[in-house]
Amino acid sequence: MKDEVYYELYGEYISPRELGISTLISAVFAMLFFFTAPSLAQITGVQPGGLSITLGAIGASVGFAISTLIAKVKRVVVEV
Repeated sequence: MKDEVYYELYGEYISPRELGISTLISAVFAMLFFFTAPSLAQITGVQPGGLSITLGAIGASVGFAISTLIAKVKRVVVEV
């Protein structure tokens, strides 16, 4: 794994840089979806309260999906 520092996260190893980028992507998509929900609710005539939370969660999921394509997780395989 070269000289770079890696963090263990649920049994996988990831660099702090990639972890930070992935977190930032998920947060941006969650906030983007969350803050566009009121205008979307106004267009469709739905109450914005529950829609904001739902779209925020969907945005975080979209960010996670994009992050899985970007971050390269390193696995350590040990033969026994």
